Amino acid sequence: MNKRMIYVLAGLFMALLIISYAQRSFDKATDSPESLNELSLSFDGGSVNKLNVFKQDYPDSGLYFVKGDDGWLLASEFSSPARESDVQKLIDDLKNISGSVRGESADLFPEFEISDERALQIELFDSDDNKLVHLYVGKGGGGRECFVRLAGSPVTYLANENFISRFAAWNAPPEKKLPTDRWVELKLCDIERDEIQSLEIINDKQTFAFANLEVPSEDTLTPPARAWTQVSPERGTKIEESKIRALWSTVSSLRAKAVTDPASRAKFGLDKPKYSLAVADSLGSRVRIEFSDPVNEEEDRYLVVEGRAAVYGIDKSSFERVFVKPFESAK
Repeated sequence: MNKRMIYVLAGLFMALLIISYAQRSFDKATDSPESLNELSLSFDGGSVNKLNVFKQDYPDSGLYFVKGDDGWLLASEFSSPARESDVQKLIDDLKNISGSVRGESADLFPEFEISDERALQIELFDSDDNKLVHLYVGKGGGGRECFVRLAGSPVTYLANENFISRFAAWNAPPEKKLPTDRWVELKLCDIERDEIQSLEIINDKQTFAFANLEVPSEDTLTPPARAWTQVSPERGTKIEESKIRALWSTVSSLRAKAVTDPASRAKFGLDKPKYSLAVADSLGSRVRIEFSDPVNEEEDRYLVVEGRAAVYGIDKSSFERVFVKPFESAK
């Protein structure tokens, strides 16, 4: 082998070494957490104390959450109790979000509907008002995906969560208020259906009390069954067990349709309510709900739940399922 061939082979060998080293370096950079090829947010989910979701030019149409002493509140809805599990899932999904790069230039923002003016913005703060996350959300992709970017960055990612869908903001005019019914806790009874053992209905001037009591079986070897029974009044109107069971089921799943200004607590007879209900379990837990007089031509009503500051609205049909229907044709 002549010297020229040796030099050629040595050169090829060095070239292969350089290519191999460059490839390993590239792979290492791609796998790095700082790589622009993957989206990830780094924050302590337990430290989140405030959460804002809004359009920049229409902040009044947004949702603003704050953590109170007893859990999450929707500050933009009269500081009404928020649905704890849904707010926590949102924080968890933000913490675990991932996605790949779809653009690296601000010139592409209009295509992704992710400019400052058009994007749905999500901000997280800690208890000292330090900003933990500021995310811009653009249009949704297919299924559970949407385009996002971080504040101060031109990089757009296709994320594995669809936050546009989460807030029902698809094709919505930017000035339209984000829906609140999926975020406010509108379920009125905190005691689960099968745990309710007593039920009291004050229907204008009459009080009806019902209890889930043991019924002795004819066969001593058979465990006693339970049945709903009217405890009082002992005379007058009597409700049959099938209607009591229907009433029990209705009350346990009763939901308001919205929250309203707490100033309404002093209006429409809520200071001296004619209609109320109370349920209790065997351990002494109790929920009491008081209803107002009709508040409009549709005969909707306001109501309050003992221990909650919020004032809720409920429609006529929901009210009548508790205070009218069970007593129709009763003897």
